[in-house]
Amino acid sequence: MKTAGMKAQLEALRKMNGAKWFALLMEQGTGKTWTFLADAERYYIADKIDAIAVIAPSGVHENWVLREIPIHLEVPHIAHYWRAGMGKRARALFERDLLTPTAPGEMKPLRILTMNFEAVARSKDAFQFLTMFMRSTRCLFVIDESQRIKNPKSKTTENVMKAMPHAIARRIGTGTPLDKPQDVFSQFQFLEDGLLGTSNYRAFMAEYAVLVDPKRTEPGSKERATDDDWAMAKKIKENPRLAWATIVARDPNTGLPMYRNLDRLRTLMQPHSYRVLKKDCLDLPPKVYQNHYFELTAQQRTAYDLMEQELRIQTQNGELTPVHRLAKFTKLQQITSGFIFVPGQEEPMFIGEENPRLLCIADRLQDLPGQTIIWARFREEIKALANLFRDMGLSFVQYHGDVKKADRNIAIDKFQGGEAQIFLGVQKAGGVGLTLTAASTTIFCSNEFSALARIQAEDRAHRKGSEIHDSILYIDAVGINTIDESIARTHQFKQSLAATVLGDRGIDLRGINFEEASPEFELQ
Repeated sequence: MKTAGMKAQLEALRKMNGAKWFALLMEQGTGKTWTFLADAERYYIADKIDAIAVIAPSGVHENWVLREIPIHLEVPHIAHYWRAGMGKRARALFERDLLTPTAPGEMKPLRILTMNFEAVARSKDAFQFLTMFMRSTRCLFVIDESQRIKNPKSKTTENVMKAMPHAIARRIGTGTPLDKPQDVFSQFQFLEDGLLGTSNYRAFMAEYAVLVDPKRTEPGSKERATDDDWAMAKKIKENPRLAWATIVARDPNTGLPMYRNLDRLRTLMQPHSYRVLKKDCLDLPPKVYQNHYFELTAQQRTAYDLMEQELRIQTQNGELTPVHRLAKFTKLQQITSGFIFVPGQEEPMFIGEENPRLLCIADRLQDLPGQTIIWARFREEIKALANLFRDMGLSFVQYHGDVKKADRNIAIDKFQGGEAQIFLGVQKAGGVGLTLTAASTTIFCSNEFSALARIQAEDRAHRKGSEIHDSILYIDAVGINTIDESIARTHQFKQSLAATVLGDRGIDLRGINFEEASPEFELQ
């Protein structure tokens, strides 16, 4: 490797030495990409592999090729990232560099293909190329940010599992593997069938969660039925197929999901994984959290209460439009940001002329030194914030789905180079895999419901390179007596649950000599 590894990275290499499957559960900023590359380099030098296939979030898969590989990898290599809509010349280059067989006795450069999850799930051409690449090489298969395959029924997970057998070794990496215990099932199933004791998702759920069981409502049952059991029994009468549903029961007192045997789950995961936290291996600045509160306007509060209590929206012409209950929480969030999408209408309806959330952010920006990241959930918020920054005379770059991929990379470089005061992005597009350590402050205009998305977004600024700051400030714009407050409570519960499963305690990191840690290895 061109660059030296940190103690945590070298310990990870030691632990995964010779393993055919392994999980790097390394918190964001602790260097799992370097560890993946160092692991692959030693496999290549030992003539165990000649290729790597990496599946990563959009933008991150480009970052591997454009930034990480050139900086760290020392052995001869050819790396390409998948691009949708490639022309014939670009496709021919891909095939020449990545699919040409190696002649007997020839030491071909390490071939590296990176691809985003969307391509694997939606593009038949991309998936076919991935499988051809893996079949024609001795391939190490890496899933970066593997929480993206936590849903066993998603098309992404399905296709990744189809490609899995073509690899001679497999790796997953994520600093945030779970919102809930069941999230680890398909990630470890990708590594090896039945690695966590069962190949059956329902059996896994029954082991580690208290499930809703309508049978407890039947006469003669020895177990007392819960309210959830009775509710499900009623639904099954209307739709018998729901009898096969796997639903976690909720504690009648707290309303939170009920899990069990989590120590056993952690014990099964530990031999096949390495967990490290930033606090254990990096001298990073402390995180400082602040809430900046605002009151809804009278119009917003009226709209909010109507949605919360009656699941209805009053349109500008006075009509009351019903909303499906599944959309309730998203609509409540929209109202707190001054707009709402009415069913059947393409354009949003704005609620009053004043936007307290924007005023809250504008007020805070006046006092902030240095550069700032601002994350938002909705495109309408992005548009409003962009107009706000223009009015305030603040320089900014944008990173979201409406920005071309080439321009997104330019935006990162400009922000990191100090040419822009603000990095404005949508968490789903930019909250994973990016390094934005120029920022000393991150503002959450609004939050995703996922605790994983929140942690990932925080870690864009809090990683190696952020040592230049005394602290990293995180500010949430919070509407008083709104869903903003309940989202924060849910995030706290999920983070506590994840810490229980992963055993996030102090880790003893010993100094390891790389050569001693990586002798000639064998894939078990």
